[in-house]
Amino acid sequence: MNLFTRLFGRPDNGVREMDFIGAQRMVLDYARYLEGASPMPGQVLDASCLPHDKQLLRDALLFCISNSSDPRLEEHLRAGFLMLSAFQHGVGEAGAGINFADLDLDADMLDTAHELEMQQEQSQHWSLIAGRELQQMQEELNELELELAQSMRLSA
Repeated sequence: MNLFTRLFGRPDNGVREMDFIGAQRMVLDYARYLEGASPMPGQVLDASCLPHDKQLLRDALLFCISNSSDPRLEEHLRAGFLMLSAFQHGVGEAGAGINFADLDLDADMLDTAHELEMQQEQSQHWSLIAGRELQQMQEELNELELELAQSMRLSA
């Protein structure tokens, strides 16, 4: 399905699926969430932690990206969109991956290395899933960029 159709609804029905204010509110809630609980690099958290449904957040972010006239804001929106790949359904409350913030720097180095290795092995499944989704989301952003460029050419 065409991204514009998914985000803005069918042109002939006159009603958009998502309004701009609602999308901005969802994105702002998500930004506030990330300020306090952003996953560490390599970590995968459960999608239930998000302030809104993951698919709704995806759509809201794409909607805001496609309506942004500020390149800096658009870059932040894109980063937030891609960050959604670090949230997967079914991971569990503890999440998966290495949480460097929880490392005991006073512990024995060999024990710490062993713990890191075990955490890495346990999270490999979720890391692969998140990595595949990240790649898919990057392709989705590229597709949106092409559609926006094409619509600008047609309207010029």
